[in-house]
Amino acid sequence: MRVNNSARRPRNPLLLRTPEELEDDVHKFYDRNNLKDVVDLELLVKGARIAQEPDNLYTLSLTPAEFKAIKDEKESGFWQQSKDLKVTILTTACAAITQGWQQSTINAGSEGWKHDLSPQGEDWTQSHLLLGGFIDAAPWLSGSIIGTWLSDPLQEGNYGRRPALFISAVFCAACVLGTARCVTWQQLLACRVILGIGIGAKASIAPVFAAEAAVDHLRGRLLMMWQLFDTFGVFLGFACDWIVDRQWRVLLGTASIPALILLFLVFLCPESPRFLIRRGDYTGAFVSLRQLRGTDIQAARDLYYIHSQLQVETEMFDGKRPQNWYSEEIYQKKVRDTRFLKRIGKLFSHPRNQRACVAAFLVMASQQLCVRSTFSRFTLLDSSVKPRGRKHWIQMVPSNVRILGFGLANFLFTIPAYRYIDWRGRRLLLLISLAGMFLSLLAIGLFFRIETYTVRLALVSTFTIGFFTFFYGIGAGPVPFTFSAEVFPLAFREVGMSFSVMVNFLGLGLLVLFVPKLTDALGNYGESKLCFLFMWVFPVLSVACSVGF
Repeated sequence: MRVNNSARRPRNPLLLRTPEELEDDVHKFYDRNNLKDVVDLELLVKGARIAQEPDNLYTLSLTPAEFKAIKDEKESGFWQQSKDLKVTILTTACAAITQGWQQSTINAGSEGWKHDLSPQGEDWTQSHLLLGGFIDAAPWLSGSIIGTWLSDPLQEGNYGRRPALFISAVFCAACVLGTARCVTWQQLLACRVILGIGIGAKASIAPVFAAEAAVDHLRGRLLMMWQLFDTFGVFLGFACDWIVDRQWRVLLGTASIPALILLFLVFLCPESPRFLIRRGDYTGAFVSLRQLRGTDIQAARDLYYIHSQLQVETEMFDGKRPQNWYSEEIYQKKVRDTRFLKRIGKLFSHPRNQRACVAAFLVMASQQLCVRSTFSRFTLLDSSVKPRGRKHWIQMVPSNVRILGFGLANFLFTIPAYRYIDWRGRRLLLLISLAGMFLSLLAIGLFFRIETYTVRLALVSTFTIGFFTFFYGIGAGPVPFTFSAEVFPLAFREVGMSFSVMVNFLGLGLLVLFVPKLTDALGNYGESKLCFLFMWVFPVLSVACSVGF
């Protein structure tokens, strides 16, 4: 069966082969990769037939345990998965908590370090607003420019997912502790630039690691746990802010707790099977899959299916179709020649990757253009009611309570997406989310113009913590990282995720850098004017998302 148009290929590449071709390929695949020490040939053939057509389950001679494992797989939830898969997801969840915790402590500790580390005793809010914003934005800017692009060489060299995640956790733990001991703003800036390298690499590695470990029918939910635990980390960071009360050094240091835990968790989970296949270690990949799936038959099925996907993708990107391509090691021949810079070039030159980049750009940009991250600090602090230049760090206890409520609401409102992201789909959730945030932001912008302080504070806090955060939590929060980790072909997943996280972090960094200056420059009701400005982003993104994916 010859199918030259890649857009018309079935999603399952094994449907392109006859049963005879399939069995012949399995025999050659088994011999080439010396799999006799880990799996029986007959079992691998059975796994390949199930991968080709799940209904073959009823015609093959499987043991009762094998039959039950395959048959019940679609109905099994997270808690019915293997111990190693649960540990892997827990590890990536810890990485997400680390990011959320660091993000919230950077936001919450901003006023504290500006009070103690002011340049030559001057007020940051009067003379150095952009410099202060740059120091707060430094982790996200360095993460987008340096950290995200370092993740691919770390993973695809001789390290793999786990050591790369370990190295990024070392950066996160060490630099966070360093920021807590800084005595000048220059030292703080240097620590945060280095911290951004770890944050950017970690955010690019962990979702890919989770995507490659997860079972198909739970992949959306398990990937969504990145955002769920990111919001949980945000809540924990704001809770620490409320507990330590004005001790900004202690607050910044607390963000090292999940990073230190991550250092130990990362080596308790198996390595990514796809990375092992890329390295040519099919034996190790089978062992890893057996740990993740729980049975030999499921591991055999997934090993051969992943191999076939990579073969087809290599043929598609190579643009050639040699005779009997399915029985040749096209992928292993090409992967050694496809280095980092070459993959970046193909990321933007091949039509399949171009479409994935546009879709990932849209969803990642939508997460930051909704300005949720800046709301967690600038809106709830309600700086518009305070005189310009006033040092109000010592008067922030009420705002800490509001921010704690925001962090809790952000976490709780993300939970419903765990149920609906696989059931209703990514696009529907994102469209509902953008529409709801448009209306919420319109209302918040109007409320900022109310003269009475207590009324304004009550309405802004209610709509920000309640309605806006709810609509963010069900779509614009969880969808971007989930979608970006899935949308790229397997051969370009690492570099594609690096691009996606770069867009996300660059948007966050620019917002943190410029929003304080813009709010100050717009004068009275600066927050209201910014809300109206960003409000019109949502209709544009809604149309783009409808067309883009």
